[in-house]
Amino acid sequence: MPDGKEKTHRRVYVLPDELVSRILTFQMEMGLSSEVEAARRLLDDALKSRDTPQTLVARFVARLKETRIPAEVAKDVLVGHPLVQRIIFSEGQIEFGMKGGHEVRIWADGRYEVFDENENRIDFGPKPARPRRSAEMDDDIPF
Repeated sequence: MPDGKEKTHRRVYVLPDELVSRILTFQMEMGLSSEVEAARRLLDDALKSRDTPQTLVARFVARLKETRIPAEVAKDVLVGHPLVQRIIFSEGQIEFGMKGGHEVRIWADGRYEVFDENENRIDFGPKPARPRRSAEMDDDIPF
């Protein structure tokens, strides 16, 4: 059973003075209690801006396996996300629209549908194995 605490890792990074100054300014402007929290929020926001419909759906479905309550997952994964423009809560499903026109529908059982800006359904099925090129193959015959 999860203990409610998010796992963390301690890391040490060497940053230029100018970047540290910008982080400290952000900390003060946001009224955050620590420099670490300021850096954590800045990194999280920057990484969220790189999300794709596929990564957002994968994160939502993974959290849904733990939580089983779509509204709770939506609160943690979708609310405030820089690429999510709207969220609709329905009985047993969550729908959300993303910048760029993608529309996503996720059911409580983990099924989902994703449509692009032209209303074409997108399949995030497993990627096929990449065929090996002849240069990667062993040219020696073992007999």
